[in-house]
Amino acid sequence: MKWKLLPKAGRPPFSLFDDRKVFESWKRRAIEHLRTPPSSDWDWLAIAQHHGLATRLLDWTTNPLNAAYFAVREVRKADAVVYAARFKWRVDPEAVSPMDFSDVAKFWPLGVVPRIARQAGLFTVHGKPDIPLEEYSEGLVALTEIVIPKKARDLLLRELSYYGINAASLFPDLDGLSTFLNWTMESREYWKLEIDETAQHKS
Repeated sequence: MKWKLLPKAGRPPFSLFDDRKVFESWKRRAIEHLRTPPSSDWDWLAIAQHHGLATRLLDWTTNPLNAAYFAVREVRKADAVVYAARFKWRVDPEAVSPMDFSDVAKFWPLGVVPRIARQAGLFTVHGKPDIPLEEYSEGLVALTEIVIPKKARDLLLRELSYYGINAASLFPDLDGLSTFLNWTMESREYWKLEIDETAQHKS
């Protein structure tokens, strides 16, 4: 199954609702959970995206190894895909509201969430969330699809971990650490290494 490059707000069932109204409702409730309110709607939107709200932002990273990790981290019997893109425009948060931007462009968030910085994260903002990225003719310069065969998923995930790309490094909190340690037990990735080292010491 091939997924279209749509932000979550552009996918069913979220596309049936006005994401502007949902975003305003989220802000009214979210403020009680924040020590310092964000200074702009762009920061608000980045935080909302980070915490799973269906927004008109689409996640990207400038680090291709991070992109590979996110492509293969889930256990699936299917090929994985990494997209590389070049965009014509970069949003100036001082010049326009995220809800008034009509095309597609890069948005570099401030370090409002530690995970965004650790993941070398950035977003694209989509003026029409229900239109696939491939169909934007103005703001998109180039788009390349890189397919990772399903038989390579597990090996690639293990190799990325040896290079320091794993849940513990990309999610710098207790959730990330727990996910990483659970993975090491489930996959037994580091067990063999420890057994081999113990055998060498005994010999």
